[in-house]
Amino acid sequence: MKLIRAILVPFALLCVGLMRLLARYGIVIRIGEFWSPRLGHLAGNVECYLCERDEGMQKGFDIWTHHGPVANRYLAKMWRRCLWVDPTRFTLLVSVVNRLFQGWEKFTCGSAQFDRDIYNLFNRYPAHLRFTEAEERRGEKTLREWGIPKGAKWVCLINRDSAYLPHLTYHNYRDSDIKDYMLASLELATRGFHVFRMGAAVKSQLLIKHTMIHDYATNGMRSEFMDIYLGAKCEFCVSNGTGFDAIPYVFRRPICYVNLTQTEYMMTFVRDSLAIFKHHLKDGKRMTFQEIWDSGCGQFMAERDFAAQSISFENNSAQEIVQAVAEMCEYLKLLTPDRPAQKAFWNAFPRSVSPYNGKPLHGEIMMRIGSEFLKQYDT
Repeated sequence: MKLIRAILVPFALLCVGLMRLLARYGIVIRIGEFWSPRLGHLAGNVECYLCERDEGMQKGFDIWTHHGPVANRYLAKMWRRCLWVDPTRFTLLVSVVNRLFQGWEKFTCGSAQFDRDIYNLFNRYPAHLRFTEAEERRGEKTLREWGIPKGAKWVCLINRDSAYLPHLTYHNYRDSDIKDYMLASLELATRGFHVFRMGAAVKSQLLIKHTMIHDYATNGMRSEFMDIYLGAKCEFCVSNGTGFDAIPYVFRRPICYVNLTQTEYMMTFVRDSLAIFKHHLKDGKRMTFQEIWDSGCGQFMAERDFAAQSISFENNSAQEIVQAVAEMCEYLKLLTPDRPAQKAFWNAFPRSVSPYNGKPLHGEIMMRIGSEFLKQYDT
C-alpha cells in the first residue's frame, strides 16, 4: 500500500497544480473529507455543509472522499446521491499533498462548524437525505416483520456506555448506565410509543420484557439500513449525546438529551429539543450553573481536565430521565411557551466560541432545559 501511494504522489502533485491553475480562471475545485469513522460527523458535518451550499456559503466544484473506515455504509451510499464522491480515495492523497502548499484552505471544503448548525439553516432547508420508494417499502416491510403495526409511532433511545470507543478512555465521563433508562422506556410505552434501544456496540442489554420495548442493539434486529430508517422516522430520540443521534438530527427530528456533560457544547439549535445534564460536583457539592461556566469546564473535552479542577459528575437519576421524557412528550403535543426560568437560564448561558477555530458554537437557541431539572437549581 505504501508503494502504491508513493507511485501516486506525482499524479497527486499534478492534480494540485491543475487545481491552482484552474482557480486562476475562476474554476475552483475543492476536496472534502468525510469524517467517516464517527457516525455523528459522517451525518451531521455533511448535512451542515449541504445546507450552507444551499445558502450560497459554499462555492466551488467539490469532490468528497472517505477518511478512515466508514461508520455506516448505508449512510455513505445515501450521501452519494447528494455529492460527488471519489470511491477510489485517490483524492485523499491529493488532499494531503494540497496541504503542503500555502493557500491550501481555498481548495478544501467542509462545514463551517463541523456538525453544528450555527446558522440555523436546518429551519430553512429540508433534509437532503431521501429514501427511494424501494427503501420506503423495505423499511415498512421490516417493521411488519417485527410486528410493528402500520401507523405505529416510536422513539429511538441511544445511550453511550463503555463499549463505545473503549480505546478513548478520556471520554468515559460521558457514559451512563442503560438501567437508568428503564423507567423512561416504560413511560414511553405507556404513552403508546414503541421504544427502540439503538447502538452498534453496547455493554449491557436493556432488561425489560415488554411488547413495545425492543432492545434493537442486542436482539438481532439491527442493520445499518434500519439504523437510518428508524432514526429518520422516529417521533423523537432520547440520547445522552452520542453518534447515532445525528441521524434524527439531520432528518429534523426532535431530541431529548439527558446526561449531557459539556454544557457549552449542547446542540442548542436542534428545534423542539429538550436537555438536562449531569450534575457537576466540586469537592462533593453541586455546582451552580454560573459556577460551571465560570470554571471553564463547559468546554472541557477530557476527563483529566475535570479532574484537575476536582470536578466530578452525578448522573441523572432514573426519575429525572422519566421527567425529561414526559415533558418532551407534553411539549411536542402542546408546544408550550417558555417560562421565566427558561429565559433566565438562557439569558445567563454563555454564547461561546470554539477554542479550535474561534467560530461561534451557537446560533439562535431552539432548545429547552427540563423544567423539573431547573427547579433543583432555583435559588
